[in-house]
Formats: sequence, C-alpha cells, structure tokens
Amino acid sequence: MSPVDDRPGAATPDVATAARLAALERQVAALSAEVAQLRASATNVTPARPSPEAAVIDALRGPPRAHASSNAAPGTARPGAPRNPFAWIRAQVDAATGGLELESVVGRYGTLILAALVILMGVGVLVRVAVSHGLLTPVVRVGFGALVAAAVGTAGVHFHRRGEVRFGNVLLALALAIVDLVAWGAGPQLQLIPTILALLVVDVVAIALAALALRDGSEFLFSIAVAGALSSPFVTSDGRGSVPALLAYGAFAIVGSLRAVRDPRWTRAFGVLAVGGLAYTLTAAAMTAGTTWYAPFAIVLFGAACAVGALTMAEFAWRGALARTFLAVSLVGVPDGWDRMVAGDWRPAAVVGAVVAAVTYAALLVRRPRQRLWTTSALVLPLLSLGIASAATDGREPAQGLVFVAWTALALAAWRFERLRSERRRGGAHLLAAGVLGSAAVALLLWPYPLFLVAGLAGWGVVLAMLMRDETTVLPLIGVGVASGSAVLSALDQLASRQAYVYVPFVTRSSASAAVATAGLAAAAVALGRGRGAPSAWADRAVRWGTVIGFAILWGRMELADAFSRDIATFLLIAYYAAGGVASIVIGRRLGIQRLRVAGLMLASYAALKAVLHASDISGVLLRVAAYGAVGVFLLGAGYGYRERKDKGEY
Repeated sequence: MSPVDDRPGAATPDVATAARLAALERQVAALSAEVAQLRASATNVTPARPSPEAAVIDALRGPPRAHASSNAAPGTARPGAPRNPFAWIRAQVDAATGGLELESVVGRYGTLILAALVILMGVGVLVRVAVSHGLLTPVVRVGFGALVAAAVGTAGVHFHRRGEVRFGNVLLALALAIVDLVAWGAGPQLQLIPTILALLVVDVVAIALAALALRDGSEFLFSIAVAGALSSPFVTSDGRGSVPALLAYGAFAIVGSLRAVRDPRWTRAFGVLAVGGLAYTLTAAAMTAGTTWYAPFAIVLFGAACAVGALTMAEFAWRGALARTFLAVSLVGVPDGWDRMVAGDWRPAAVVGAVVAAVTYAALLVRRPRQRLWTTSALVLPLLSLGIASAATDGREPAQGLVFVAWTALALAAWRFERLRSERRRGGAHLLAAGVLGSAAVALLLWPYPLFLVAGLAGWGVVLAMLMRDETTVLPLIGVGVASGSAVLSALDQLASRQAYVYVPFVTRSSASAAVATAGLAAAAVALGRGRGAPSAWADRAVRWGTVIGFAILWGRMELADAFSRDIATFLLIAYYAAGGVASIVIGRRLGIQRLRVAGLMLASYAALKAVLHASDISGVLLRVAAYGAVGVFLLGAGYGYRERKDKGEY
C-alpha cells in the first residue's frame, strides 16, 4: 500500500519530512549495530585477577569501607542505612571456602577429617590388641605402620596425578601423621632405631611434602608439612634433649619455611609458623637450661633469630608482622632469663640486650604494607631487650637507671627518625615510650633524694610537653601525664608523711617539693598552650590550668589540715576553702573558663557546709566566730561578683 493518500483533497506529502525520517532510521540502525558489537566484546572479556601482593595488602587493610552514592545499585548500602557487621566476615569465609555451602564444606572437609581420625584410632586399637596378645613383635609393629604410611602416601600421589589434588593432599597429610606415629614407636618408645634417625625420617617426609605443596601451590599441604617438621622433635624425643638444641632446630625449621613461602596469600601457613614459635618458647621455658653463658637468654635469642629470618627472607608483605610476632612470643624468656642468670656476669646480658634492641627497632621500622597492631608493638616490644639488659644490673638502682636512660635515648632516636620520613603518627608512639621510660629512669636515679626526684620528674614532663608541640596524635600526652603525675604523687606523699601539728605550713622540705611540682605543672601547661598539634587541642586551656589550680588548692589543703593545733587547723581550713573558691571564681572570670568558675562555686559552697558542720568543734569562741565570719565575707564577695556580671549582661 502506498504511503501517499489518494483521497480527493488530501494534502500533498512533505518531501523534507520523509527525508528526515529516513535519515533517523539509518542512525538508529547504526547505533543498534554498535550496541551489539559492545555486548559481544563484553562477553569475551575476562576480569583481571588481582596480584597476590595486592590481595594480601587488601586483606591486611581489613574490610573495605562502603562509600555512599546516590547512584548505588539495588542491594547495596544506601546512605544512612545500617551496615551489616557480619558482611565482611561472611565474605572472608566465602573466600576461604571457595563460596561453598555448609553441606559442601562438611562433605568435602569434615568427612575427610573424621575419616583420618577414625583410621588412626582403628590402627591404634589393632596394635594395642595385638600387643596384649603377643601377636606382634616390636619390629612387626613398626614395619606394619611403615607399610600403612607408604600405602596411604601412594594413594595420595595417585589421586594427585588424577587431578584430585585436594583429596590427595588429605591422604598425604594422613600419611605424614602415620609416619610421626611410626617414628615415635621406632625411636623413643621401642628403641629400635636412634632417636636422631627417627627425627631425620620425619623431617625428610615433611620436606618432601613441602616441596610437593610448593610445586602445586597447596597452602593446606604446606601447612601440614611445616607442622609435621616443627612437631618432630616432640614426637621423637626421649626426654634427654637440651634447650639450645631444641630452639636451634626450631629456628632452622621456621626460617627455612619462611624462605620457601613465596605467596603472600598463605596466611594460614604464616599462622602455623607463629604458633610453632610460641610452642617452642613455652616448651623451652619449662625445660632445664644448661650452664653455658647463653642458656639464660636462649629463648630471647631464638625469637631474635626468627625475627631476623622474617626480616630478610619472608615474603615482603609479611616481614614486619612476622618479625614482631616472633619477638612477642619470646617475651616469655625475659623472666626466665632473670631467674637463670649468673649473678655478677653482666656482659652477656648487655650484649644480648643490645642485639635484641637492634632487631626490635629494625622490625618496627617496617611500614609497608599497613602494619596491624603496630602501636602496641612499639610500646611493648622494647621491654624485651630492656628486661634482658636490666638483668645485667643485678637489681642495683643507679645501674638500672642508666639502662633506662639508654633505652629512652633509643626511643627518642626512633621518634626523630620517623619524623624525618614523615611518619608522625608512628613517631608519637615512640615519644610516648620515651616519656614512660624516661620517667622510670628519673625515678631509679633520684629515688633517695625526694626533692630532686620531684624536680626531675616535673622537668621531664616539661621537656616532653615542649617536644610534642606539633604531634598529630594524643599518645605523647600520656607521657606528660606519667611524668608530671608522678611528680605530683611524690609531692603529695611527702606532704602526707609529716607529723601532725608539729610543722609550720609552707616552709618544710615537703612544701618545697609541692612548690616544684606546681611550677612544673604550670610550665608544662604553658608549653602545651604554645603547641598546635593534637595534644594541645585535646588538653585545652581549661584542662591545663584547671589541673594546675586544682593541685595548688589540694596542696594548700594538705598544708593547713594538720597545722599548729586542731582548732587552728580547722579554722584555717574553712577559711582556705572559702578563699580558694572565690579565687577560682575570679580567675575563671579573667580567663573565661566556665568550668573553673563552677569549681570555685562548689568549693565556696563546701566551705559554708564545713563551717556549719565543723566550726562548732572549735573550742575557742573567737576562732569559731572568725570562721563563720570569714566564710560569710567570702561568699558575699562571690555573690557580688556574680551580681556585677549580671548587671553587665553577661548572663
């Protein structure tokens, strides 16, 4: 049918409109062809898999943060919607199990584990019954076990060749367990072969399995092989081993395993190595050490050797974390070294302490990728080398103080180095460690001299406050609190140790200590006030000067509470509370600190309450009247000051 209307009077078709329609149809056809081409190419593109290094870095960073977007796809978290706290855990479980359902996980892994357990139990029962009836000689039992291990291992290799790698790995792991059992029976139990030969047999089998696991890329089989190698000294032990030999073997096995692992995604293998290090340290601590010079420090040296191996041979993504882990597990050896160290022989402890300190700070310098629990490590791990070095002093306080001074210098050097490479957050942890260690050093060196002790602690607090002016974290502020707080506590202890009613207030040596502590607090407050970092922002003017004024008021109270006599002390204390409250109100008005004004009101009100309750205990009439009058006058002054503020429109 013609598109032209032939009816009489019909309008003549617009030729230009028809041309435009034809051009539009051609453009739509071209666009349809391009879309079809894009769809075809998209189906053939395989998404790029992340590299092993990128995968482990993402795993170390933790769960990804959801970014809200107005164009979020359905099912994603919308802005303001509550986040599912189990989403990341579920994702990690799916990644570990390959996204299998619970039924598949139980069927694939659970049944194999139960089968291995039941088979081992059956073999054990069979051997026990045969032995009880005299049917199996020791040689026959060991030979039968070796044949079973060979049969299971052969089956595992067979399934490997058929492509059933996972099932074959389970059979090979079961074969290694049977080899351990056979080696234990042939060596320490039945004495058919030397224990060293039994140990070598287990190690050879474990090394063979590890080589196979590395060739196939099987983390499971490699973890089993490493666990077998680490457990072989315990399986084949006859109870006559030595601590140095055990730890030397463990360090060799751990470092060798670190050198073999090249895949940063093998987190379970690294976990096996860490647990193995802990097992060796605990076992060595329970054993009897030898008499050699290094015997008291064997556990610490073991941790340091494993840490050096991790720093030099481990996969890059795990070097820092593994080195710090091995140092942490060797903390068990610090009290053990104190107990076993020979009195008077300080040189071995000093050398070992210096070596371990160097390894510790080398491990703490690793910063890529992001190091988890790094701050905790920076605060705790230096105690490992410090404890060993302190053992060389034999409890002598001046010598211990010098050791703490040296370790304070190390922490300050680490803080400075981190600042030079623009790692200010990490530097803050080192500065906190230096603050705490420096306070301990001052206490150990100046403990016999109370006034100098307070002066040293207060001065160290001022130095720390000056060093942290532009820090980005509030951690170093804790160091100032430790130093200045220790000075305050020492001054208060000296004030409380005086005999009541036999001293003149504010003129004793304890008063001088309190004055020095107050001056130290004020100087630290000034230094913090001039800073521009996070500590200065957190400890604002109200906190800084409120602390200074609060301690000054407490100092005055301790001076007057037991001065001269009971009646005079009660009168002075009531008047002092009233005066201190009014002074706090006035200073709070001048400085614009509302919290200080509120504290002044509370103190003045407490003075009035104390006058009502305790002024009647004053035996002298004139002192009693003076107490009431002093409180009344000060309260009237406070009220007048607030009336003036109201008239000025400040309230």
